Amino acid sequence: MKNTSLIISHSLLSRLLFGGLGLAFWPSVSLAAPEQYFQITVNSNRDTIIADQFLTLREAISLSNGQLKFDRLSSIEQQQVKMLTNTSGHRLEFQLPHGQKRIELNSELPAIIANKVTIDGGKGASNPATIQNLTFATPQVEITPAAGQQINRGLAIMASDVTVTGLSIHGFRVGNQATTQNIPAADIFVGTSNYLQPDDRLAPQRVLIENNWLGITPNRKIPDQTSDFGVYVFDSEGTTIRHNAIAHHNASGIISQVNASNLLIDNNAIFSNGSQGMPDAIRLEGNLRQNKIQDNLICGNDGSGIFIFKPAAGSVNITNNHLQSNGRRLRQAAIYLMGNDHQVTNNSIEFQNGSGVAVTAFAEGKESSSQRNLITNNRFQKLDGLSIDLITYRNDAVEDFQDGDGLNQPRNTENRRLDTGNGAINAPRFLASEFYLIGDQVNLDGMADPGAEVEIYQVKADGSNNGPLSQPLRKVVADSQGRFQSTFQDLTPGTLLSAIATDRQYGTSEPAENVIVRMPGIASVPQANYAVPADCSLKEVSSTVKLPVERPVLSPEEVPPLVVTKMSIPRKVHFALDKSTISPASAMVLQDIVQVLQDHPYISVDLSGHTDPRASQSYNQALGMRRVVAVRNYLLKQGIAPQRLTIRSWGFKRRFSNERGVQPYALDRRVEFDYQDLRGGQVEITDRFDDLQPEK
Repeated sequence: MKNTSLIISHSLLSRLLFGGLGLAFWPSVSLAAPEQYFQITVNSNRDTIIADQFLTLREAISLSNGQLKFDRLSSIEQQQVKMLTNTSGHRLEFQLPHGQKRIELNSELPAIIANKVTIDGGKGASNPATIQNLTFATPQVEITPAAGQQINRGLAIMASDVTVTGLSIHGFRVGNQATTQNIPAADIFVGTSNYLQPDDRLAPQRVLIENNWLGITPNRKIPDQTSDFGVYVFDSEGTTIRHNAIAHHNASGIISQVNASNLLIDNNAIFSNGSQGMPDAIRLEGNLRQNKIQDNLICGNDGSGIFIFKPAAGSVNITNNHLQSNGRRLRQAAIYLMGNDHQVTNNSIEFQNGSGVAVTAFAEGKESSSQRNLITNNRFQKLDGLSIDLITYRNDAVEDFQDGDGLNQPRNTENRRLDTGNGAINAPRFLASEFYLIGDQVNLDGMADPGAEVEIYQVKADGSNNGPLSQPLRKVVADSQGRFQSTFQDLTPGTLLSAIATDRQYGTSEPAENVIVRMPGIASVPQANYAVPADCSLKEVSSTVKLPVERPVLSPEEVPPLVVTKMSIPRKVHFALDKSTISPASAMVLQDIVQVLQDHPYISVDLSGHTDPRASQSYNQALGMRRVVAVRNYLLKQGIAPQRLTIRSWGFKRRFSNERGVQPYALDRRVEFDYQDLRGGQVEITDRFDDLQPEK
């Protein structure tokens, strides 16, 4: 057979598979189960369907789908295919030439529509990478759009019993505004064939996504073109997302929409996601029956670590996760709950630009919802809000759910049960602000809702009057009058304590006002908390200094001296008119900033984007955000960890001056750096203007 006997153009293939509406719709495809399974070895990084000596990934998927027949392959290609006698399904493996591990796509790959398919990129034999306590084998196969190509999805899974493992997938998006459109663009999409009219009877079942790097290149870098989403679970039953590194997406690392029942998100590192659109590491909505999120590191993302938005049904069990340094762009709770019967247990939540766990009431018919959410045995520190914040229902707009409303007043009417998260259960109230050590014992007394289980916590001081709930100590039950008591031994003077109450009919409360343990006749002050966040970036194991996930409070002799850090470090970089690209002169300024940040790991930075006053504020708000994202991405690519960088845009609200003209407008177009020494010291900085870009 001649090599020219099978040539299918990419545009024709797209029309055949996607009905000419590949961006938003696949026609329903009904194929009988194949009588024969294949073990297919992809031996080329080309992106073609041509009968030649190169068996490509596109051909391998088409062959497993039954869309490409075995006898249409060339004799050399047929040697890359083995007939399997078992019924375990198709296996797609890779044997790519050295230096040709990157598959650059010219159009979207065929959706996987055959059941029982495994795509296995293999595990890296060398240079594994680690982030905090998780280690990942480096993928050997990389899938990304070719230069100049804008492609919606990396892999689309529309069948059951499909496994994807050992791949680096990145660069899949639908455009500048992709993350706010209703077209799912992702590294991996899981759903039914008809996006516009999903049918749960056809939902893929038992999909496994494991040991992949999504949004990350094999050399651990941020891609030049970032994907919109990591894994988009549109409609599935029993999808498992396990032990993947998921980072650098424009929107959420993992998102569900219509149906994600029995979804398991386990042991992943999800970091540095959400620079545009939906900012949350994990955002779940739709059918969430029996969902579990467990044992993940969720770090340095732009919004919440976990955001549960108006679930249509079901609940989520969130346990044993470490959430750190989230809320880099939007100051939200680390875990945001809407709906009923969620469980949040045994998590570590720290360095959050917002509260720890927020429970938000929202309209559901004539009453509000979000009840019976249990939040127990978690550890919090360094929060810009309450450890647990029960939010009162006000309006139905998304922005009404993004900010916590602080400590609630004691419930004064049963009507409050209807408009506040977790039925407005009252926070416990200690009967004194100070409790004294008598011998080696201290007796605590307080009040809570009758019958509630009261969990008493030790608090690490951070200036808050209510928490943070740093270390769970003991659980006691309030009696029928609401009274609770407990006796502790070996608490030291200066120890701060707080508590929460849980009623299984309503859920868990906000924290009690802190109390302090004192020794009679001796003044005691709370011990300061000098904890510093761990690194949220992926590094080679050989170059990584391992840090424990839970960092103890540093003793006074371990705390670096509090000094005024004097350095010639620039305060800002500037931009051209209506641009967000970094000029060569600004890159030189940024390199000086990078050097200082590398030399001073205790310094964190708040970045703010600014514009001149021309055009509307909404336009300039978006322009300012593009500028600050560009600067942050530059710093990230230079190895500055995401947990050290917080961003926001002011548009033209904070001009450099009130003057008008070419020079004042050039001064307005900037990203400013606000440096903080986490040891408590002061940073002195200088201004530079050698990268100004006045318009001509």
